[in-house]
Amino acid sequence: MRETLSAVERHRLADEWANGVELYDVPSVSMLIECGRRVPSLRTAVRCGDHILTYAELYERLDGGVTGTAGPTLDDLARILCDIASAAEFGAVLTELGPAGTGLKPVAVAAAADDRRAVAADQRACTIDRAYGSPDSRLLATHWDTTDAAVELLAALADGATLVLATAPQRIDAGALAELIALSAATHVVAEADTLARLAFLPSPALPSVRRWDVFGNDCPAALSALLHELAPGSCTGFAFTTAEYAGVAARGPLDGSGRVRPIPGARLLVLDDRLRLVPPGHSGRVYLGGSALALELDGAAEGFVDDPFVPGGRLVCTDIHGGWTTDGWLLLDLIESDAPAAPSTIEPMHAPKPVHRGESAAA
Repeated sequence: MRETLSAVERHRLADEWANGVELYDVPSVSMLIECGRRVPSLRTAVRCGDHILTYAELYERLDGGVTGTAGPTLDDLARILCDIASAAEFGAVLTELGPAGTGLKPVAVAAAADDRRAVAADQRACTIDRAYGSPDSRLLATHWDTTDAAVELLAALADGATLVLATAPQRIDAGALAELIALSAATHVVAEADTLARLAFLPSPALPSVRRWDVFGNDCPAALSALLHELAPGSCTGFAFTTAEYAGVAARGPLDGSGRVRPIPGARLLVLDDRLRLVPPGHSGRVYLGGSALALELDGAAEGFVDDPFVPGGRLVCTDIHGGWTTDGWLLLDLIESDAPAAPSTIEPMHAPKPVHRGESAAA
């Protein structure tokens, strides 16, 4: 590996390619929440199993009241939403979000939710009526933790949509998941690759309501895209690189098996060697992640955080993922347990890292 890089290469690797486009006018948490007050009060805001919370019930909890019970998962999620609103109002840190030993600023959750809204709008069949909201039904079927669910719920509230949370049994039972997608008329589905791959063993289920599939995690099998298009003709598929240390998605790319992604707005991805030097295009190194939605270190308890060598005062977290930049500015991630053929590249082979699963909520 070369010891030195040209000024142009250093600029591309440390700034031009590593950064998503600059965040612009991201709505605050308070603004995202207030958008939902325009939505018809009897619309379902969030559903899990047989339990629901309408917009009226959810906002009553936000305003300090409680309407009945919606089961532990939704009650806990409503409480977390209240905590996010309170933290945003008083400038506090969300200590219970993020992996162990870390927290998040409310602005990080807002930035992640804003990205989610933009992705959802890309495949929307109609424009949003500001007084009525969107008829979208967004289904979250991942090993979801409080951060994932909070991001999805904030995005859904801001758009007037409904968030459906798949239970643990529904995630592992392909028939139950397909039935949930069909009955909820889900327009957007978020899941990990292995969850959606189970749908291939069903007798040709038709799921025409789905307009977008987002595959979370760090596995991007090429065969999955054709399966999802067959289930929902006209839908689009995307690969969303996520880690436990970053709220929401850090980078997005096509679900084509290549593992190629670009950072989302506000995110920062660097490929560094063991001495925190930039790895040239065509070589593989460890992926370091920073940016607007990065978790915070609390009391020095978190491991893996380092100073950004190229941004004064910036912080990065060392992920378990390896990858490298192509000469045209795509970050190619080393895939995990994927049977997809390798994409043409000069990336040096590395041993695949162990899968990183996001925390499973005890309430799920």
